[in-house]
Amino acid sequence: MSRVCKKAASRCTDDPLAVPELWQKFAVLRLMLSSCYGPRGRFKQIHNNVGGHVLTTSTSSVLLRALTFSEDLLKLVAGAVINHAARLGDCGLFTGIVCINLVQNARGMNLSAALATRVYRHLLAECRRYLRSESCGCRVEVDFSNVQTLITLARTVISSKRVCMLTPEELQHISSVTVQAFLLSVPSAPSDSSHSSAPSGPSESSESPGRRCFGRTVTIPLEGLPVGDSAVFPGLLLDLPVLQSGDLQRLGPAPYKIALFNMSLSGDLSDMEDAALEIHAGLNPDQVLLDQLLKLGEQVVRDGVVLFVCQRVIHPVLQQYLRERGLLVIERLGAALVEPLAQMTGTTMISSIYSPIPAQAYGLVGGLRLHHRASKELLQLLPSGDPALSTVLLCHRNQTMLEELKVMCERAEHVLRLTLKEPYALLGGGCTETLLSAYIRYTTESRAAEVAADLSCSLSEVLLGTESFCRALLSVAGSLEREDPPLLMDLTFAHCWNSRTSDQLCCSCGLIMNSSGLEQNPINTEHQAFLPELPQKPDLHPTLLLDSFSAKISALSVAVEVACLLLDVKYTIKDVN
Repeated sequence: MSRVCKKAASRCTDDPLAVPELWQKFAVLRLMLSSCYGPRGRFKQIHNNVGGHVLTTSTSSVLLRALTFSEDLLKLVAGAVINHAARLGDCGLFTGIVCINLVQNARGMNLSAALATRVYRHLLAECRRYLRSESCGCRVEVDFSNVQTLITLARTVISSKRVCMLTPEELQHISSVTVQAFLLSVPSAPSDSSHSSAPSGPSESSESPGRRCFGRTVTIPLEGLPVGDSAVFPGLLLDLPVLQSGDLQRLGPAPYKIALFNMSLSGDLSDMEDAALEIHAGLNPDQVLLDQLLKLGEQVVRDGVVLFVCQRVIHPVLQQYLRERGLLVIERLGAALVEPLAQMTGTTMISSIYSPIPAQAYGLVGGLRLHHRASKELLQLLPSGDPALSTVLLCHRNQTMLEELKVMCERAEHVLRLTLKEPYALLGGGCTETLLSAYIRYTTESRAAEVAADLSCSLSEVLLGTESFCRALLSVAGSLEREDPPLLMDLTFAHCWNSRTSDQLCCSCGLIMNSSGLEQNPINTEHQAFLPELPQKPDLHPTLLLDSFSAKISALSVAVEVACLLLDVKYTIKDVN
């Protein structure tokens, strides 16, 4: 008999941010996120204490999911970063770095939680207003008629992770493949040509209820091949090692009728789940199931089905029956590919073998092609109409690089889709952070008395809260360069510059091409507040670094709100057991 133990009393902690142990853990998390930031970020290797798979990554969501946090406040930060990255696809590290710095700066400057919250939210509103205004100096418009701009945006996202290990040529190729897959997923207007390579307009393509929904992109990783072999294919690619080219020639002309099952057709009673099966005495249940499967096979043959596809296993006898009658049989498709295939072909997934298949349940495949990649035989299922589905065949030299590259390509496509709703991008390389901090510092100091009256605080408290906020923004730019000498900020345009580059050909984002005549200071040193000037006739050249407009604005909002929540926590209650 087990011994019954009395539950220990819960532990209540007053002002948890004042606990040195928790404060140290916040500092470690901030340093970990900062060290992962940017193309020079250091990747992390994680495995459990009993061995097993070693995870190598510098991506925020992958990294934080692999870690276990003992403190609830750390879990709150990690959850906010993960949720933001899942919704917006980018700027997860930005969210975590800014959030923790806002908390640490407020505590370090002895700002009360109420005061810091009021100032932070006021400055957040100022940032959002400025970033959405026509006078914003760090916002550029994305021209969808210029594919190079889309490639630049995708390249910035993919190049931000060092684990991908891409050469400049490979980076350009992968960025082009990602943009091509994105363009295939964008629905065209009815009057557009089927060969159009760009969407007709951001608002029409993404918001008009009369338009067709976005297509989907399926990514198939292929380890061991060079990155240059990566390509995008309209339709769906399937790995079918036993298929021969002669099998396709016997199918006749396209299009082909397809039947898609999302249940097991193995004929095992254990796969029946909750279905009721009535069997007369003296009959073999397995034989009854097989007879029912063969009746199903007879119907699809009569209905002219050419492709018989199942998410799970198909009974060998049923497979032989269908193949002898000229059908192409595909089993073990997997849950991840069933829904995209149903969307592309217009078929309704069949979930029962005991009722006749309605005619409207069948779909159409526009054609079939066989591709050879190393030892792989890949079958391409072409759409019968517009390509609502495309497949990216992603290649890399080893599994670690391939897994990280897959995550970043999917995020880059997510960022491109967000750009359809808001066709803007922000300057990368830390220039948005330095410019925004300079603007916020200037506008606040010029209206300090008015702001202090609105926030019911003193002039010095407003300036102190503004300094905390600007330091948090500059900490993101500073994370891009972790070695001496520090990054610089010019006092004209407020762009970020790498002080290790002796000739100073361009700023970190690549927009300002000449530093001659520009006074520069290290980004963390004091300087007189100034209003950043707008560069004349900015040249959006291919080497420009661009960040997602929607993702960064949302990331800043999440960082500020979570920081305010953390500062407002007065007690934590935790079970000891």
